[in-house]
Amino acid sequence: MKQQDLVSMIVNEELQAALLSHITQMRQALPGLLSLTGDERRSLQLMGPASENFGRLGLVTGKQNLDLLPRGLDMDAALADLEARDNLIPVLKALLQLAEELDDTIAALGSDVMVVANMVYGQLKAHGGNAGLDDALKEMSLRHRKRSKKSEKPEGESAE
Repeated sequence: MKQQDLVSMIVNEELQAALLSHITQMRQALPGLLSLTGDERRSLQLMGPASENFGRLGLVTGKQNLDLLPRGLDMDAALADLEARDNLIPVLKALLQLAEELDDTIAALGSDVMVVANMVYGQLKAHGGNAGLDDALKEMSLRHRKRSKKSEKPEGESAE
């Protein structure tokens, strides 16, 4: 039997604390971050790929024609929002890629653990009967117990 080793890395509590500190620093660097509820998000008028040109053209045209707009309309704030959005998109993409890589790495690490744990269980089951391991084997066997299959037919239907 060959041991699976999809990934090997050392992540101790010090590194974990440092990584979490970096995340905290990122949050502190972005004091305007929001956390919307589902209803709040659904109520937003979103600027997606199909409406991006409309939004940009509206701001540029508005800035060039301030005399036609209501006095209270803050075009500089709207343009700053557009710039912030444009600059955050690459950050979001990098973080999403990192999150996907973290998720894949966690899955691979867990798989490495499970392969070894299954090998250990098989060996203990075969050779550990007299080693005082009954409790550990009993607990480990819960993962491999057979589950009874319930009838797949809805109630009222006969299995003909």
